[in-house]
Amino acid sequence: MSKVSLWLQDNLLTPRPNDFYARVKPMGNIRIEDIAREIIKGGSEHNKATIIDILSRCNQVIIEKIAQGYSVNTGVFYSHITVNGVFNGATDRFNPDEHRLIASFTSSNELRAELKKTQVEIVGTLTSEPVVGKVIDSLSEVEDSNITPNNVIIVKGNRLKISGEDVSVGVYLINQTDNTRHKCEQIISNEPKQLMVMVPALEAGNYELEIVTQYSSGSATVKQPRSTKFEHVLIVE
Repeated sequence: MSKVSLWLQDNLLTPRPNDFYARVKPMGNIRIEDIAREIIKGGSEHNKATIIDILSRCNQVIIEKIAQGYSVNTGVFYSHITVNGVFNGATDRFNPDEHRLIASFTSSNELRAELKKTQVEIVGTLTSEPVVGKVIDSLSEVEDSNITPNNVIIVKGNRLKISGEDVSVGVYLINQTDNTRHKCEQIISNEPKQLMVMVPALEAGNYELEIVTQYSSGSATVKQPRSTKFEHVLIVE
């Protein structure tokens, strides 16, 4: 049976001091290579290279079929594409500057059933950790989604101020494909509840935002850096 651990963290969206929300304790990232290892551990007679090749081909077929307008059921999720943007009249054409194709994903029945059976353990509170509540792309004004390289993002939350002498302190964007860490060297505004940060010249991909700081409160710092990761994946196109 699956098991998940939760941290309780201050809820900054309500005025009540004893309100908390739950965050899933991160267990790391799983990639195709890791899935292949798990399949082999489960008793598969195929070797790792063969499994990776099959999974990669499977992913490519799913991507192509979704992009062609098919609804795809993988047993993990249902997916189809939708269109964002307004069309001015019946003769208007698709304009990439005004319209956008979006992939929509819904949990499958099998995944929802597994989540209902999952054991949940609350392992403690994170009342003094940095909290990232929202990320806004200053160019597009989109929240918690796309970010623009060489432009500013606004990070809102609590205890975010970048402070301390440890070499790890800073704001990072981590590529989810190869786990490459890109440090945001330019911090334009550095306050406990808001950061304004220049995004590096990132390649297209999915990124995870991480804040590492020794900030505590006022001018105080702690000995060991504290880190937090934003729960939403940030996309560079």
